[in-house]
Amino acid sequence: MKKKQLNHQVIALIVLVLSALLFVLLTMPFRLKLAGVSEITDMRPNAAITPVLGLIFGFPAALGCGIGNLICDLFSGYGVSYSVFSLIQQLVYGMVPYFLWKRVNKEHDGSEFRLDSISRVLKFCLVMLIDAFLIVLFTGLVNHAYSVTALISADNLYLFLNSFDSGILFGCPLLILGHFLQRYFEKLKKNSDEKIFTFSLNERMILNTILTGLGICVLVGASIYLTDKFGESTDKVGLWGQIYLFETLAMNIYFILSIGMMWFTEKRIARPIEGLAEITQNYYAEHATEEQRKKMISACERFATDNTEVGDLARSYIAMAEDLETYVQNLQNITAEKERINAELSLASDIQSHMLPCIFPAFPDHDEIDIYATMNTAKEVGGDFYDFFMTDNTHVAFVMADVSGKGVPAALFMVIAKTLIKNHAQLGIPVNDVFTSVNKRLCEGNDADLFVTAWLGILDLTNGELQFVNAGHNPPLICQNGEFRYLKAPAGFVLAGIDEFVYKKNVITMQPGDRVFLYTDGVTEATNLVEELYGEKRLKDFLNQRKGDSAEEVLHKLKEDIDEFVGEAPQFDDITMLMLDFKKMM
Repeated sequence: MKKKQLNHQVIALIVLVLSALLFVLLTMPFRLKLAGVSEITDMRPNAAITPVLGLIFGFPAALGCGIGNLICDLFSGYGVSYSVFSLIQQLVYGMVPYFLWKRVNKEHDGSEFRLDSISRVLKFCLVMLIDAFLIVLFTGLVNHAYSVTALISADNLYLFLNSFDSGILFGCPLLILGHFLQRYFEKLKKNSDEKIFTFSLNERMILNTILTGLGICVLVGASIYLTDKFGESTDKVGLWGQIYLFETLAMNIYFILSIGMMWFTEKRIARPIEGLAEITQNYYAEHATEEQRKKMISACERFATDNTEVGDLARSYIAMAEDLETYVQNLQNITAEKERINAELSLASDIQSHMLPCIFPAFPDHDEIDIYATMNTAKEVGGDFYDFFMTDNTHVAFVMADVSGKGVPAALFMVIAKTLIKNHAQLGIPVNDVFTSVNKRLCEGNDADLFVTAWLGILDLTNGELQFVNAGHNPPLICQNGEFRYLKAPAGFVLAGIDEFVYKKNVITMQPGDRVFLYTDGVTEATNLVEELYGEKRLKDFLNQRKGDSAEEVLHKLKEDIDEFVGEAPQFDDITMLMLDFKKMM
């Protein structure tokens, strides 16, 4: 509490010192320039400093101006009693506008100093008018004991016009500055990031009008001064009186003409636009409830009856709100549908993954072989598949395949192809006949023009004979004599491509210790950010480096190597791998 009070005292002291300094700086040039000219020292721009600073900052500013006036009076040779009495005058000049302004403006957040409406501009002019009258009254009746009739004189008229003109000419910019200072102090108290130098549309229009009027007054005064032989006239009171008189006439004529235009602009343009801006600023369609949207439409309807562009804008806002309401409803429906589809795709992905053999070791009763396989889909569901199964007690079949396309169609086609291949292979027929029969079945009703690349091998565990057939698939790698090489053989056409195609069988003999690696093109065609492929050579080199590892270790480390190679590039294709180790014969 003490710290807060101390801060207020420091601010008050700063205001007092600056006010005194500003008063002296604006007073002394006129005192020195017009020394010896009767009563002219009362006719100067600093007549606006005390009432305007007092209006903004209250007692500290009024006291500061009083102290400044005391310094100037003592410097000019006035007596101490007169100088002290002038200090009291300055306090009255400063505090009367302060109390008047507080009466007509109830805000206390810095906004009371904004000239953002015609009403507030007129109130400010009225306060300056009353204070100018008090200055003349105080000076005439108290300082010089004038009679009431003596108050009605040219000098007092000039003094009144000077005070009023200066109050408007210098008061408006000072009031704007006071508004910024007030907002700055409020910002320091609240420790906020709020911008200080901001103007509303109506405020900008009013300030532009006021600044234009001030510029006209300055030009009028400068013109009169320059036409009087560059200010060499001996009648200084008369010269400055003319300046004040013509400035006042110019200012009053300008403001009388401008007030009507500003009033019309404020009522028909600026305020409606500001109102619409505030309505839309507080409206966020993505978070708005139906009640909030109706409230916005209702608020805009009071402007919609206007036949000007403001009415067009209001009607556009109403149409926008209604369209946004429809859009939001559609978006909610689409989002709900998308969530439903994602849930179904997630379920389909689980079903698909469980359709593939995923329990290892695959054949606990057959220690002659070891098989391990993995699949990483690019989308929720994929078109790759692998399979392995015993066709009888001595033969194991293993398959690797890739369906064209991605997503749900490819997944459905994959299920059909996998089922057909397994059913036909378990009949005990040669591998080439398996693919020939499956191909015919897949070609039937294939309106989507999907196809399957596949590789099927059946290993005889009693003698190591491996029969295999290739339907347009990537050649596998076989490790014999401690070295991996590609098992290249003439490949047949893809499945579901040509219904009368006849596939050919290939035969090799495996020895205990040999291993076969099957994969889809998602491995060799994995691409990094510079469009470089993982490639067949890199795959073969990696397998040769890891040929001593188990099948499970090789596949996991290979996937890690592919991921490291690809980096931040997205995965465009399914990555499916299978490795079979032939350990011994039955």
